[in-house]
Amino acid sequence: MPIILPIELHELVIDELAYSFLALKNCSQVCKAWLHRCRLHLFRTLLVRPHIYNMGYSSPFFCEYQQSFTFIAPCILSYVRGLKLSYQSQNRFRSILHSSKSPCIPISNALIPTYSMDLISFPFKQLQFLHICWDADNWGGITALEKMLQQIECLRHLVIEGRWRFRIKENILSSVAVNAPHLKTLCLSKLRWFPNSLPSSLVEEILGHWNDRFLEKGVSPVQLDRFCITESSTKDCLIDLMKVVLRSPCLDLRSLRCLAMPASSLLRALDDERFRTLGWQVTHLAISFDTHKPVLRLNTNSLPNLSHLQLYVRGDRILHRFLSWNIPESHGASAASTPPLVHMHINFEDHSDPILNNKEMPAMTYSGSLVHASNADPALHEFIVHHGAGIDVSMYFRGREPDTQRDCIQKLFPQTVLTGQLDWMNPNSLEWWFDYR
Repeated sequence: MPIILPIELHELVIDELAYSFLALKNCSQVCKAWLHRCRLHLFRTLLVRPHIYNMGYSSPFFCEYQQSFTFIAPCILSYVRGLKLSYQSQNRFRSILHSSKSPCIPISNALIPTYSMDLISFPFKQLQFLHICWDADNWGGITALEKMLQQIECLRHLVIEGRWRFRIKENILSSVAVNAPHLKTLCLSKLRWFPNSLPSSLVEEILGHWNDRFLEKGVSPVQLDRFCITESSTKDCLIDLMKVVLRSPCLDLRSLRCLAMPASSLLRALDDERFRTLGWQVTHLAISFDTHKPVLRLNTNSLPNLSHLQLYVRGDRILHRFLSWNIPESHGASAASTPPLVHMHINFEDHSDPILNNKEMPAMTYSGSLVHASNADPALHEFIVHHGAGIDVSMYFRGREPDTQRDCIQKLFPQTVLTGQLDWMNPNSLEWWFDYR
């Protein structure tokens, strides 16, 4: 007599295959009972890119293909939770906010003409995540953005990336607040509100005009839970943060829980008396470092509730410097002033930097080459010891295969590994930005 498994058990098995596109596709063809659960994973994220003509096909063929595959598929629309609109033929967005999903998660691809961005209809009733990475010269700017947002009922996470074309009458933050009132996550990357040649007095006048116009509408500001501003030069990012974002009546950052930005910009913002409350509710912080800028010292005065920290560093020198400044009893830091961290994740952006040639450190062979323990190993060991058993640390080296990550850590950080509180973990598994799964 055959054993009939409950449908709940079938769904659990399918959920375990969420990172395998091929396995999900095969399961979806087994029986109708499995189809719904498989589609929840197969079509959860849709990546839409412009068509390319250098593939040997004519323009009419591509337009026909785009129509049939992109939006004339009502059977899958209800499964789409995330939509990424990218003008790049291959998405290279590799910042903090894009460690949210592993590259192995299936992303269904679709194609659209670059000239029709502001004409697209959005029949995605359950859409929660929208990422726009589009060239401002060919998609309609604020007008297109507002049309998109007006068609989405439950948007929670918004990423806007691109060299925004400046128009004096267009306030992007106002458009977001008016048309996406339930937004919880806002990530801004590569935006330019004003040309560099614009006099500061005129910038202040424009900002005042923007803020007054928004207040006249009587619309409540968006209460953000997570905010990220990145992928700009440190100076521009700081100007954007200080002049535009923090002073805007369109955003309410008082309950901000997750924050991501360059460390030097955050340092300046936290030191500004006007924004002293910026980090008071923050529990999750992601910061990237410029080796030529001052190191951020974490303390309970500015970040009293910080528990999860992600660092993006290019090598172990800046990591060593950061750790040295944040070890209690060093450089004036005390245990009482240190935030209660429970997890720290370190992303090495340039994986070759930790492979040092320091003759004073013990040498080991790794992948056929001579490898020395990292200069940051003693400082990281001391950092963990001072924080006690309550903290665990993980690392990720960009560009290294998953099966070599742990081995690399053991060789570069031998002293720290002995604490039992350091291990490798894919940064995607630590992501706390987008929870629309």
